Amino acid sequence: MNKILARAVLGAAVLGATGCASIMSGKDQQISVNSNVRGATVLINGAEVGKTPFIGKVSKPKGAEGNVITLRAEGYEEKTVAVETSIEPTFWVNLLSGGPFGSTTDYSSGAMYKLGDGNFNIDLTKSGK
Repeated sequence: MNKILARAVLGAAVLGATGCASIMSGKDQQISVNSNVRGATVLINGAEVGKTPFIGKVSKPKGAEGNVITLRAEGYEEKTVAVETSIEPTFWVNLLSGGPFGSTTDYSSGAMYKLGDGNFNIDLTKSGK
């Protein structure tokens, strides 16, 4: 009976340690966006998420290309910056340990990607108007 219990615990530990990115890191990411302008509107890929200074959870990007953060504030020029997107390390663990099933879920849900290191500092320039 002890051997069965020990194997069950070991199996659960192995599965827990090799969980997919969807389970281990989720579909959301905590980020912070700071600027020289308080109250600037923060948009990620065109969707408004808050005002600077912004700290909160946002949906992870669905793909590695074309992710941008835009800041808008009255009296300032709008600024859009391309965001480096990287792959969550848990995705690789899942691919190696679980094969294509979990990694396909991570890919289709966007859980395999993350927006850089999650900390962004974007300064705005006063408009010439």
